[in-house]
Amino acid sequence: MNEMPNVTVCGCGSGAMAMAADIAMMGCRVTLYELPDYKDNLEPIHENGGIFLTGKTYSGKTGLARLFKVTDVAEIAVQDSQLIMINVPASAVDKFVEALSPCLNKDHTILVTTGYWASLRIRKLLEKNGNSRKTTVVEQNIMPYLSRKIGPAQAHIYNYKKDMRISAWPARKNNEAYRLVTSVYPQIKLSKNILENNLQPGNPCVHAQINIPKAEFFFERAKEFRFYGEVSMCASKLIDAFDRERMRVAAALDCETITFVEWIKQTYGYEGKNMYEMCGSVTSPHAHRWGDDAGNRRVLIEDLCYFFVPMEQLAEVVGVEVPVTRAIIEIIQIFTDYDYRANGITLRDLGMEGFDKKRIIDFVTNGEHGD
Repeated sequence: MNEMPNVTVCGCGSGAMAMAADIAMMGCRVTLYELPDYKDNLEPIHENGGIFLTGKTYSGKTGLARLFKVTDVAEIAVQDSQLIMINVPASAVDKFVEALSPCLNKDHTILVTTGYWASLRIRKLLEKNGNSRKTTVVEQNIMPYLSRKIGPAQAHIYNYKKDMRISAWPARKNNEAYRLVTSVYPQIKLSKNILENNLQPGNPCVHAQINIPKAEFFFERAKEFRFYGEVSMCASKLIDAFDRERMRVAAALDCETITFVEWIKQTYGYEGKNMYEMCGSVTSPHAHRWGDDAGNRRVLIEDLCYFFVPMEQLAEVVGVEVPVTRAIIEIIQIFTDYDYRANGITLRDLGMEGFDKKRIIDFVTNGEHGD
């Protein structure tokens, strides 16, 4: 596909606003959609005439990005759009799919930029409206931007990712999805299936691991902090230990992946032998980004419930020991008083309960009968 598609971006958080503004500046006709319960988030954007974007953009442009439409009406949001980008935390994806589902058809492709097994998690919602076999669902392994919402109608991009991957479910839809998505983000690579895509390095490799060595600081003293500026050598070693387990599980499921350190270098261009050397420096864009206690706890729920728990179960299926993964879940659970396993996504939730390796691979490749 040579021409840029019409795109609907869902959400008004930092990532969604950065995305909507940046791809509008690239030349996409962009509609920004927010759920009706949060429609007040749209008013400042209406008043501003768009989103004011600053920082290191993929488009190479900054300033006021004018959008085609800004709406909280689902039917209007998807009119004439080919690509619907849901750029919200994993826990909010279902709400957007439920709202949009009655309006979707075979001409729509959903891209969930936060991944976390989204294509399998939302399939039942699409089935309710008969859309599971009409609408293509694609997962991205990580959001495109390291960004922050710095005003009601203003976003700042600290950095954009140069190594991102996607896969559709089932994987036989990959080539068509890849052509569409790379017309917006040419740097995106294709994973062979959603197993390989979800087991790529990304956010789950770092958040809990940085928290544990400085738990007293994050959970008791600090309410706001420069999260990546707190990376320690102990955190870096824990990141590497978890990463080895992730890669063993991936290999056991016939998935190709790289180390987290390699991925950080490719994605951001940072230099160093480990996370401490690459992101612990005050010169790192990551170290400049502020976070807070509520956001920290949210990403821990996202990473542990939506990645650690299903990876732990996949490891059991393929006979790979993951003691570091188990320990991280249990230690963070003590600090936060939150039961990540009880609230986590299971293989049953993903439609793979009782599957062996062969059946899992067939399921992510070919889907269910009739898909």
